[in-house]
Amino acid sequence: MEIKVKYPTTDNFTKFGTIVLPTFKESPATFSENHNYWHNVADISQLGEEGTVGYLEIERKDRKFYLEKMERHQETLEAFIPISGAGIFCLAPASPDRDVPDINSIEAFYIDGSSSFFLAPGVWHWLPFALTPQIKFTLLLKKTTVEKDLEIVDLPKKLDIVLTN
Repeated sequence: MEIKVKYPTTDNFTKFGTIVLPTFKESPATFSENHNYWHNVADISQLGEEGTVGYLEIERKDRKFYLEKMERHQETLEAFIPISGAGIFCLAPASPDRDVPDINSIEAFYIDGSSSFFLAPGVWHWLPFALTPQIKFTLLLKKTTVEKDLEIVDLPKKLDIVLTN
């Protein structure tokens, strides 16, 4: 008996569960010149009613390496699970008593697909900067995050991101 190997598709995978393929027919939930984000792309309700899966793709283009904004989600953790690419991820600790992150607490991390990131509720972050032509992530977060728990702020000053050895 032989088992033939095939590429998974939405149709041939349904009897096993859900597959997330980056060929979505619907418009992204959020987008900019550098990113597209599709929300609620897989049903994970077996883990509870609140969780969902998102898909994030970021283009390198000519995006400058400086940080002017950050966002947080006070009511949910957010998991960034890399699919491909390398980049820089800027983070600041949660600060429930502040409306903006302390710019002295912001750190930049090199990300290369070897680790997944589970951000605690309230952790400040911003769209990762792609070093490769594209960087892609699967995200895990609450279903209501985009509509009810997305706080974006301008930083008091622009921060340059410096690549070092």
